[in-house]
Amino acid sequence: MTKENQEIDDDLNFTRDLALFYFGYRAFIKQEDDLVLSYGIRQVHRRIIFFIGRLPGLTVNELLEVLDISKQALNGPMNELKEKELVYVKSNENDKRIKQLYLTEQGAMLDKRMNENQIKKMRQYFDESGDKTGAFWSKVMELYADEIGEKYVNRL
Repeated sequence: MTKENQEIDDDLNFTRDLALFYFGYRAFIKQEDDLVLSYGIRQVHRRIIFFIGRLPGLTVNELLEVLDISKQALNGPMNELKEKELVYVKSNENDKRIKQLYLTEQGAMLDKRMNENQIKKMRQYFDESGDKTGAFWSKVMELYADEIGEKYVNRL
């Protein structure tokens, strides 16, 4: 095989991997989407709950950065989550201007429930792939995540 043919084969494999990544992500969130809808919330609400659950005390500005959205885009969903008593805001003890975000008990239970199915499925697929701990997959995801959210990934 010539070097040119090898490069074409490698590109085809990576193109397939990109498609697998896309379809894998769709499958990954499909089950969660159904659960999210049953609670009368949308994916943006889910992402807010997820990151507040992983980073309790996250400030509003940090959440804006993590989600890569504007204050205006966050305002409506955040108010809805507060109204549903899934999230609460607390002023920082040292600087009352800083608003920190936390899940309520109900919000934490919802977060746990939404994570359970995905964790179960990941464990199953890691086991089936021969990478029981998911170390290889985790390393690839860390490399991607470090490009945009290194300071938050390191807090998880």
